[in-house]
Formats: sequence, structure tokens, C-alpha cells
Amino acid sequence: MDPIVIWLIILLALATIMFVAEVFIPSAGLLAIFGTLCLVGAIVLCFMIDKWLGVGAMVVVIIAAPFVVAMAINLWQRTPIGRKMVLRTTGGRLSTERVLVGTEGVALTEMRPMGECEFGDTRIEAKSEMGRIIPAGRKVKIIEFHDTVATVREMET
Repeated sequence: MDPIVIWLIILLALATIMFVAEVFIPSAGLLAIFGTLCLVGAIVLCFMIDKWLGVGAMVVVIIAAPFVVAMAINLWQRTPIGRKMVLRTTGGRLSTERVLVGTEGVALTEMRPMGECEFGDTRIEAKSEMGRIIPAGRKVKIIEFHDTVATVREMET
């Protein structure tokens, strides 16, 4: 087998491994960058073998990339790390009703710092004071409104 074909197979395997690992390992995009470099190297090797093979490989990558990225993001949300980073919906609709400063309620989602809170029958999106994380189910109190967004403080229990 030609050495260039062996390198092509190695680069494609490395790119695949790095892209799959990027979904499951938090690397801040480093694995995706190395995977992309391996993929570009594989395309260059395809051009070295035959120009039409290179064009075909490049077209396949350009067409498939958006679908693969969308599938990876959808899969990532189901990983343990993704579940911790993505807020889940609580069901029901957010209210456009206004609530007053000083109103007490409950945080429905974990606030990091944004989340949903319920004040009586009114459910609104709010942010926590000074960006603090407030676990779901804790009692909160509205301390101010800024640009129509409620700022809440966790109440002592």
C-alpha cells in the first residue's frame, strides 16, 4: 500500500477520534481544532493522490460539516457535562405580568445567573444578585428591576 494512503487513513481516523472525543471531553475546542487540522491534512493528501479525489473530499466535508456539528451539539446536551451546563425547561409559559420589588417566590430552575422563578401564579425569567448560583427550589426575593429583568436574592431559610 502506498505510504500516502496510509497517512490518509491515519489522519481520517485521528480526525474522527478527536471530533468524537470533543463531544464527551471538555477541551474548550482544542480537540476540535486538532481534528480540523487532521481533516484538512487528509484533504491535502487526497489532492496529492488525485485532484478529483481532493475536490470530492472537500465537497463532502463542506456539505456534511453543518449536519455533523448540529448532531454533535444535540448529542452533547445529553452527556453528563452537557446536562449540567444547559438549563432545562420547567414547562409552562413565562408570564409577561409584572411583579413588584419585594415579592417572594421560588427559583424553578438553577440560576446561573439567569433562570426561571415563580411568584405566586406568575412565572418570570430573572437573574441572581451578583451572578450567584441559586439552586432550584430555593426561596428568592425580588430586589430590583433593571431593563425589565428582575434581579433576585436568595432568602435565608
